[in-house]
Amino acid sequence: MRPIDPRLFRFSKSSRGFTFVSVLIATIGAALTITQSALLAHLITQVFEQNKLIASLKSSVIVLALVFLGKALLSYISERVAAVASASIRRDLRLQLVDRIFSTDAASKRGPAELSLLATRGVDNLDPYFAKFIPQLFIASVVPLIVGIAIAYKDLLSGIVIICTIALIPLFGILIGRFTASATQKKWQSLAILSGYYLDLISGIATLKLFGRSKQQAQRLQEVGDDYRSETMKVLRISFLSSLALEIIATLSVALMAVTIALRLVNGSITLQTGLFVLVLAPEVYWPIRQVSAQFHAASDGVEAANRIFEILETPVSAPSNLISDITEISWSDLTVEFEGREKLLIPAASIKAGAVNLIAGPSGSGKSTLISILLGFKSDYSGDVIVKGENGSVKLFDLDKTNWRKQLSWLAQEPHFQNATIFEVLQQ
Repeated sequence: MRPIDPRLFRFSKSSRGFTFVSVLIATIGAALTITQSALLAHLITQVFEQNKLIASLKSSVIVLALVFLGKALLSYISERVAAVASASIRRDLRLQLVDRIFSTDAASKRGPAELSLLATRGVDNLDPYFAKFIPQLFIASVVPLIVGIAIAYKDLLSGIVIICTIALIPLFGILIGRFTASATQKKWQSLAILSGYYLDLISGIATLKLFGRSKQQAQRLQEVGDDYRSETMKVLRISFLSSLALEIIATLSVALMAVTIALRLVNGSITLQTGLFVLVLAPEVYWPIRQVSAQFHAASDGVEAANRIFEILETPVSAPSNLISDITEISWSDLTVEFEGREKLLIPAASIKAGAVNLIAGPSGSGKSTLISILLGFKSDYSGDVIVKGENGSVKLFDLDKTNWRKQLSWLAQEPHFQNATIFEVLQQ
């Protein structure tokens, strides 16, 4: 589970500008944080060590107030930019996902329930990923580095302490990330099963009521829902444990730094202003990393959804340019289809003449629906040939432009959904 998937920049142009703005905001935020700590250390030192009045430090107080205001404004801008970018990126991905579903055989591999889940809730789950996690990730990448350099410049020993302690965080992050990836994947699989089962249940509710099997299916639906709840709780447990681990590391690191500063203040080897500057700034090194961990778990559903969406978007789309019109015959031979966990499906050779009424008959599992999916262009992972003959010659179905091909077809599914209209109006639509 990678924090930022490189495929994001390939499928959404909006993400590139968003990345640049996020890095810029993080850099400005780091500069303001350093300025804030320096001003606080200066003011406290002047008041308690130099016995100066606050009134005589009016200019420093005004600048400090402006820094606080600037950080608040920067936080607002960051949230607004992230929200707009998230909406734009999700719109791009949803449009591309729907287009790829109709231009490939993804529907035959994943099923309508999972695809509808990805196109709706899956894409929506990307909002915390883009709006919260990505901005925080850039902050965690930029702020600790800049702040750490500032601390090391003022006090080398404190900089060494930061380097030694902060190195533990990526190690814990890798271990926790692996557990999170596995748990989130299982959670998403259970959600896909729940979605598919619910869709099948709704589609066949009339038949179930007719044969008195609705109560048994309701019990089964509850069991599937409990499985999803159990997987969700596992993800939450990992999230709380990871947050606790990072909190302990950060707290101990700042405490260690505070002890070393206190001892050196007693010995007089460090000034009060430098010690305060380092002590006030030290938590800012660990805070962004702790926050990115929290946002990572909040966005874990979006990360898993993004992985599945990118898998579909990476499905190769053939780009045939062959067109055909005035179809006279469709024939196929040596058609073989492989299914996972099943024997190869062999479809007997046959042909369909234009203007004739043809019946495709056979026992359950003989390949009737599979053949229809192939002829509609929704299934391409088959061996054999499907030849389409027209007035302008013959061409393989695989080489045809699928958009042009489907414009010449009409199809009524096995389980049609009747609308509140006459049959003539439905056929017109």
